[in-house]
Amino acid sequence: METETTHRARGIIVGITGGIACGKTTVSDLLAEKGAIPINADEIGHQLLKADSPVIGELTDAFGQDILDASGDVSRKKLGAIVFNDKAARERLNSILHPLIIERSRGQARHLVTEDPTCVVLLDAPLLIEAGAYDTVDLIVVVTASSETQLRRTLERSIAQGRPLTESEVQARIDAQMPVTEKIKYADVVIENEGTLEELHRQVDALWEQLQSRTNPKEY
Repeated sequence: METETTHRARGIIVGITGGIACGKTTVSDLLAEKGAIPINADEIGHQLLKADSPVIGELTDAFGQDILDASGDVSRKKLGAIVFNDKAARERLNSILHPLIIERSRGQARHLVTEDPTCVVLLDAPLLIEAGAYDTVDLIVVVTASSETQLRRTLERSIAQGRPLTESEVQARIDAQMPVTEKIKYADVVIENEGTLEELHRQVDALWEQLQSRTNPKEY
């Protein structure tokens, strides 16, 4: 017996966003375990900081040669120290990176959903709303957590990654983002990631059921 999903003209693109350390990637991973295909916008952005990036010259023109490490890649720590405390610098960085991030992630997503009308593609994008890319997805999921939880998780993660941040550095990164309360206004689905992993699983299960029954993705 055919399911509703087989009648779609193309697959569904889901934008997953939220604040730093709210759990966007965890939600993406759980959905990927169910068969969704993730595209991580942060990873695309990280690639654009490599020495062979098409915008490396524009980045050094904007922020100086000192942002480069010994390999010629942009040091995310050095760049972060500049942009997270300077709104104008942050906007300049976004203007350089975001057009390419959107272009590449959108291109990957469109190819996948056109090839397989049953698929669900996840666009894991922290700045989905700020970059104006929210109208390119079929469903917007905002993952939330309290600012205290964001601070604690980010500090713990920075230590685990061997790049420890101070509390003031973490707070600057949180403050640099659109407040989660504002992002919720754009949400089709809100996932609260403040409780246990079991509670998070239940919310993701409900989201997956909703995605499987959805049959009317937007036109490009």
